[in-house]
Amino acid sequence: MNNRLRDFTQIAIFPALMGATASISIPLFDLPPITLQTMFVFLAALVLGPKKAGISMAIYVILGVIGLPIFSGHTSGVGIILGKSGGFLIGFIISAFAIGFMKNVNFINKGILTNSFILFIGNLIIYVCGATYIAFLINGNILLILASFAPYLIGDILKIYASLLIYKRVSAVLIYEYA
Repeated sequence: MNNRLRDFTQIAIFPALMGATASISIPLFDLPPITLQTMFVFLAALVLGPKKAGISMAIYVILGVIGLPIFSGHTSGVGIILGKSGGFLIGFIISAFAIGFMKNVNFINKGILTNSFILFIGNLIIYVCGATYIAFLINGNILLILASFAPYLIGDILKIYASLLIYKRVSAVLIYEYA
């Protein structure tokens, strides 16, 4: 397969998977719902590397903003990015790039423990982006908002390990590293 076509296909898979699983969400009162989206952010970063993963997540956000119902609960539009979920969506892009970058650093990328740590840092980036934007919207305290994310922790830890298991299975076929 042509390298460019392979790249386009790999980049397109993750927004498609995120959109396809948009209806799988657990509402959390006034906070954004728990979804599988972060798992696909993690997988995109591990499989694609920083540049392609960042592009993939940017495409996801753009498609949702222009009206495709691919955000959680099959919602879409500019209102979602301007609402309380907006910081998380921007965090997906930053996190995917950061995880892919850290994954490329050979002395960090040594095994499941270090990859778990990399994904935990990526998850923290999503939390901080989400909390920062919510604090901006409601003129609140960012530390209190971060503390309110405790209900997400167990699910996110499970998504981190599920991502690592899936990555281990597909890495032999979809590896981006040139080592």
